[in-house]
Amino acid sequence: MILCDERKVDGMTRKLSISLPDDVAKVLDDVDNASAYIAEAIVMRRERGTVAAMLKRHGHVVTAEGVAAWRERLAEMDRRKAARRAEVEK
Repeated sequence: MILCDERKVDGMTRKLSISLPDDVAKVLDDVDNASAYIAEAIVMRRERGTVAAMLKRHGHVVTAEGVAAWRERLAEMDRRKAARRAEVEK
């Protein structure tokens, strides 16, 4: 069993050898359990696909442009929130 951020991945039955670009592999150099990190990334990607499929069933189309726009919108909200906190702390 692999523990991934409070999730359990049961039934570890396969050992894989994979090739990764150097910049991606570098990330794994800084984690305690590379297998758990990779398993969690796969679970998260699968969940994201499930959410996209659910949205599509309900008439919403998820596009790369739309995701980028929402990320920017959320980042702007975070910047405003941080600015308000900084102002209050003065």
